[in-house]
Amino acid sequence: MKKLSLLLSLFVLCVVQAQDKEYTHSLKGVKKVQVTSNASIKVLASATKNLMMTCIKDPKCEECKEDHNHHNVGWSVRGERSERKQKKKDKRAGLTPIYPGGKDDTNGFGFSITKEGNTLIIEDLKSHLQSNNIQLEIPKNLDLSVDSGNLGSITIKGFSSEVEAESNVGAIHMTDVTGPITAHSSTGPINIDFIKVNQSSPITVSSSVGEIDVSLPSNTDANLDINTNGTVYTNFDLKQKAKKDLPQVSGNRKITSPINKGGVKIKLKSSLGNIYLRKK
Repeated sequence: MKKLSLLLSLFVLCVVQAQDKEYTHSLKGVKKVQVTSNASIKVLASATKNLMMTCIKDPKCEECKEDHNHHNVGWSVRGERSERKQKKKDKRAGLTPIYPGGKDDTNGFGFSITKEGNTLIIEDLKSHLQSNNIQLEIPKNLDLSVDSGNLGSITIKGFSSEVEAESNVGAIHMTDVTGPITAHSSTGPINIDFIKVNQSSPITVSSSVGEIDVSLPSNTDANLDINTNGTVYTNFDLKQKAKKDLPQVSGNRKITSPINKGGVKIKLKSSLGNIYLRKK
């Protein structure tokens, strides 16, 4: 029992120390943040004026047990133990990692940061076998573009700006957003919960195979364009126009309908997955 308590204490200590570490970068003159990674990305809106990068340390990592500064901010570590030991050996020899994609600008996080015009570009320099999950915090009014590569998932919360998200296998989750939104996943599911809907630009959500689940406030004014070979489920009162003398000859379900007074175009498309449109 004492051994179990000791292990739990070490686990909590490791997690707390990992969460205390962070990397910050100035957002002066920045209107959009663009993130590309080969792992999962979580982006939270915050009151901070700077970009803040953090992550959670994996307590199973052998190097983390001996060096709390390993990975600088406690990444979720991937790779074989032998590879970790080699990294440790290289670190002791005074060597620093060099990546084909460029120089690490994040003090050990493994990302490059460049600025083009008013866009801050954050790019993962590691391969998908070495990439680590990250959490970013930026102001909610900055435009955001996130690409999680082949395997990573995307979580976005609290933004009142334009958001773009793209994944391959990983899921896309957004909450407390207003749009405009552009989201695409090849096979992963997409879940978006709008706190309200911005009427300025169209919203497009698409997935080749995965299901789409979208929640809108009950008073949302929009024109819906829904297209799927799966099934559409909704508790909105849709007013679809009947097509006279044109019988349906395929399994495709295409629904066009205004909700409430009509307004911004909301396009939901999944080639094979079901589509869920919820009124809240």
